[in-house]
Amino acid sequence: MVEARVSHNGVSIRKEINARKMSFFQWEVVALCTLINMLDGYDVLVMSFAAASVAADWQLDPTRLGLLLSAGLVGMAVGSVVLGSLADKMGRKRLVHICLIIVTIGMLASAYSQTQQQLLILRFFTGLGIGGMLATLTTLVSEYASDNRRGICMGVLQSGYPLGALLGGVIAAGLIQSMGWQSLFLFGGAISAILLPVVIFRLPESLDFLSQSAEPKAAEARKKIFQRLELSVPSTFELGQTEGGTSGWRSCFSPAEVKRNTRLLWLCYLSLMFSFYFVVSWTPKLLVDAGLSMSQGISAGAILQAGGLLGALVMGGLGSQFATNKLSAWFFILSVIFILIYGWSNANLAWLMVLSGVMGFFLIGAMIGLYTIAPALYDSSSRVTGVGLAIGVGRLGAIAAPFAGGLMLEAQMGVGYIYAAFAVPLIFAALAVRSISLPRSLQ
Repeated sequence: MVEARVSHNGVSIRKEINARKMSFFQWEVVALCTLINMLDGYDVLVMSFAAASVAADWQLDPTRLGLLLSAGLVGMAVGSVVLGSLADKMGRKRLVHICLIIVTIGMLASAYSQTQQQLLILRFFTGLGIGGMLATLTTLVSEYASDNRRGICMGVLQSGYPLGALLGGVIAAGLIQSMGWQSLFLFGGAISAILLPVVIFRLPESLDFLSQSAEPKAAEARKKIFQRLELSVPSTFELGQTEGGTSGWRSCFSPAEVKRNTRLLWLCYLSLMFSFYFVVSWTPKLLVDAGLSMSQGISAGAILQAGGLLGALVMGGLGSQFATNKLSAWFFILSVIFILIYGWSNANLAWLMVLSGVMGFFLIGAMIGLYTIAPALYDSSSRVTGVGLAIGVGRLGAIAAPFAGGLMLEAQMGVGYIYAAFAVPLIFAALAVRSISLPRSLQ
């Protein structure tokens, strides 16, 4: 991989950013991206919070309600691939603005939906914005983080997702009882609208993206970023070239090593999302079917997200000390073990809650490993495209998992066998991530 280079007394600015202690400005980028990711965590699960009330108001059967629950995930898959690729052409910052506007409009309009079809379209539309932002935020944080803090920065960023889901669940429980399901979408849209001007004025453009442009506007933007990074403005500027002369999605498959890494990364994301979204979607429901109360089932889902929040931070901290692919492989294997234990366990409520948290810890921890690895595999001209494609492929697994789980339950398969079936793909993910060729900074 060849990075765009900026001459600065004979030393690459990129190398200097990677090697030095992170500044307040760099941590501000991480904090802003984490806030947006928290919003995404709420927006993705808001339909789950509203599902029971929406079904009651419109008398929806489980099939039509399932379509509503999946519409946002389908939009996220499309947004990751289609909008993510635009970030490498129009800029990371501009795409985040566009996606945040899409999410704001989609959430506010959803509150005024009169039919299932209207809400279905708006959930898909909102998902487009969320999907486009996920790949872009991951890339921005990776580019502004130093080598020895990149793991923890990615952990902090991705912890925003389960944290947003957790806080959203608490807020949703209060809002829906007093103001109805529409208030959940109004709340999410209002927070997005408040966050939008902050992001417009404070979130910087990617320096790697600006390094590819010789336009006066790009030069002025680079100057401002150098000042915020507390670096002197270089007297000369050299544009870098990407290997092979390719750009966009084609450069994700050339040369041979990048092509191999891309395929392995796709396998990792597909396997992880397939297993993770089964666990997230069905665990609370299966616990209720097994005799627990509705509140106990919801609590297990919340504890799973809490475990994931901790797993994200732990993976981020360990990622600066160990090779990220090896560490991720261990998280995948331990996920397999605890999913099997959970599926076959006849434990009491307390142990089931503990096991839920441990599953979330290792599943989301492994996810953070992938988010750390993915941006480092591509050069600056195709980085968001590469990450977006991988996340988009992963979303196919996320979309398929709830339906596959439902078909297995309908066929009256034992719960232990179902959990085992969803644990197996993680073995392939462990082998695939272990085989990815990492850049030196992640070894």
